[in-house]
Amino acid sequence: MGWIISMIFAGLVLFGLRFIGQLIEHAGKEDQDKTAETLGRVVHLAAIALFVIWVGLHTLLATIHIVPAGHVGVVYTFGGITGQTSDGLVVTAPWQGIKKATVQVQTLCFMDDANRCPSGAQRVGEGLDSFSQETQNVFIDAVLRIKVSPSDVQGLYRDVGESYVNKLIPGQVAQVFKDETVNYPAVDIAPNREVIRANVEIALEKELSRFSIDVDALLIENMVFEKDFEDAILQKQKATQEALKQQELIKAREAEAEQKIAEARGNSEKLRIEAEGQAKANALISGSLTPMLIQFQALQKLADNIQIALLPAGQGLIIDPSTILKPPPE
Repeated sequence: MGWIISMIFAGLVLFGLRFIGQLIEHAGKEDQDKTAETLGRVVHLAAIALFVIWVGLHTLLATIHIVPAGHVGVVYTFGGITGQTSDGLVVTAPWQGIKKATVQVQTLCFMDDANRCPSGAQRVGEGLDSFSQETQNVFIDAVLRIKVSPSDVQGLYRDVGESYVNKLIPGQVAQVFKDETVNYPAVDIAPNREVIRANVEIALEKELSRFSIDVDALLIENMVFEKDFEDAILQKQKATQEALKQQELIKAREAEAEQKIAEARGNSEKLRIEAEGQAKANALISGSLTPMLIQFQALQKLADNIQIALLPAGQGLIIDPSTILKPPPE
């Protein structure tokens, strides 16, 4: 369109200069003024030369285009999209125009605080407001990376327009998050954060692929609830931790008591075994005792401390061996 306007303007300039040149030349002929006649011819020729230069230069500029790497050229003809080109040097008809569309990865940020967005990210919306199964509010900060499929950029521009990011992405992302988090009770959302992220990424890929937009990655930077609810969760966690602590203490005490019982059983078993052993030994000793053996042991007992016992004549027996075997008084 710009080239056509330029050609119309060039034609008007040519027509005007030629008309002026003809007037000057005609006036010179009537007055027999060779200088004026020559001047008119010069103006006429200059107008033609200017027109040729103008048309040639503007046609060249309107025909040759440079599409940078990571982009494609969307071709417009009289305002309508008629095709697309790859990157590099592109030649079109002079009445056609080209708009450069990126097919590189675009990082889109959804956060209340723009300063928290990653470097190079485009902030396309505030934090995402969602809700849980019991309609408890959930506030989500997320980062979405997308890229347009190079195969059908013209279709995206034709169906949605150049501002497809602002038209499509915020609404789709917000709706998909709501559809996902509503499946979980509030207390289960944080533990299932990765599951929610993966499901939302899959759903977004499905929705945006209809517009030749691919989802490169979805990142959840933060998930928070209203302060009152978070305080309640914190108190519940503290109570749970304290209960677990008390349970561990009870288990420790039970283990200690069981250990003591086991030790007591061990000691009792030891005493029983010792008693049984002693009883067997006593039985063996009792079975082996004879009067002569008793007298022999009695004499051995007297070996270190001999006592004299007077007996009636003619008895020939030791009186009361048990008293002889008794240990000496200290």
